[in-house]
Amino acid sequence: MLEELMNKVLKLFPIKKNAKHTNIFEELIHEAKKYFNNEEILLIKKAYLIAKDLHRGQKRNSGEPYIIHPLYVAYYLLTELELHDANSIAASLLHDTVEDCGITHEFLTKRFNQDVANLVLGVTKMKDLDFTSKEEKEEYNNYLLLKYILQDYRVIYIKLADRLHNMKTLDYKSEAKRRKKSAETLRIFVPLATHVGANIVRDELADISFKYLNNRSYREIKGMSEDYKRKHISEIEVTLNQLKNLLINNGITPEIRPHMMNRFAIYQGLIDNKKISLLPNLLSYHIMVENIDELNIIAKKISEKFEIMPEYSKDFIKNPRNNGYQALHLSIKGRKGIPYQIRLFTKKMSLVNSYGFAALLDIYPNKTVNEIQRDLIKDNEFFASLDKNYKLYKKPFELINKSVRELLADKIMVYVANGALYCLPAMSTVADLADKIHSKLKEEAIGAMVNGVEVDLNFPLKDNDRIVIITKEKSLPIKLDQSYPTRILKKEESFQ
Repeated sequence: MLEELMNKVLKLFPIKKNAKHTNIFEELIHEAKKYFNNEEILLIKKAYLIAKDLHRGQKRNSGEPYIIHPLYVAYYLLTELELHDANSIAASLLHDTVEDCGITHEFLTKRFNQDVANLVLGVTKMKDLDFTSKEEKEEYNNYLLLKYILQDYRVIYIKLADRLHNMKTLDYKSEAKRRKKSAETLRIFVPLATHVGANIVRDELADISFKYLNNRSYREIKGMSEDYKRKHISEIEVTLNQLKNLLINNGITPEIRPHMMNRFAIYQGLIDNKKISLLPNLLSYHIMVENIDELNIIAKKISEKFEIMPEYSKDFIKNPRNNGYQALHLSIKGRKGIPYQIRLFTKKMSLVNSYGFAALLDIYPNKTVNEIQRDLIKDNEFFASLDKNYKLYKKPFELINKSVRELLADKIMVYVANGALYCLPAMSTVADLADKIHSKLKEEAIGAMVNGVEVDLNFPLKDNDRIVIITKEKSLPIKLDQSYPTRILKKEESFQ
């Protein structure tokens, strides 16, 4: 009985496993042949051979030859981010050669082309930077990344593929480095993925980061999610079959699949101990149709068949999200008042909804990368704001601070010990809160109690969290007043 139940769950919600390829290069070429001509395949093979030679003798923390990393970056760029651009794939194979092998931009231009060379430069971290701390150096490299995004949106896709493979192999790093990389991923790369519409990879990065930053909550959410699937599998199947029959009876055969929120999104959505089953978009049925006319017919039929919850229903077709996302969200009331969400979109919308601006090369084959880039800066709010800030803030740290705080994330509201309310970017950590309260507090802080649980400074916060900052035992060297609402906290105390 239990085995049958688990098989039903796995059939509807298949588990995505990390690929273990015996020959990742052969897999990459196999996938590349689906999209590229012979000349482009030769470019990719050439990039691989040169990268392999340049990285010869270098090892990863896992003990594997270093070339495995750029191969996976190229593979993820092609298969998980769906960027069907040969120059980008070649650049991803070469992305660490300037940083780690001493290769120059001129060398890459001569051996490949200007486009490949510029893309590699765009994702290269500058090592020889004269800063007082490693954190300042990393912030400056993040500033350079934002700078190059304004020149070529493909840069962020290569960087996301790079970050994805690094996050999937974090087990080979120390715990301190795992937490640091995870905090940076939530702060910078998850919001960037959201803004360019790379939603599938965004969810992966968010969940991996969540696992390393708050493993206890991660495991709790995972258990709650799996328990929900098992308890509601029959109702999920019934609703799925109702939708299929409704559409088939009207001469429509669309693709329908159930989808669960990622674990970090569930964590952010569980405010004030709300039951997981009451999250309005916890479970959604994704329906892909041929065209808008068909979509409108289906929406009408669903509205006639089910009880619609207008407070949770949204039309992102008439009002698309800034990253290009378009779909009609219809929330329906299931048995016992449990809400389900139905998302309707066309095939073209599906590409953008999953992969964002990477899909534009496929959707508009007659447009060049430069034309797409100009359109983004002109019409897209994020790119336009970033371009405006880049011209306005001449100092690198002003730009990165402005971008992270105002462009890269939505806002959350959190409470501190005396009841004061603070507004922060959605991916903020305890350290970000301490810094916002007072710069001296960030220096003195060693951790926090969040909702009564002791955590470290890299812990990600969510809406309505209650926080008490834990500081060093010494008295703070500044006067505590209303602008500095915290106190020395003994470890046995908790938020009241």
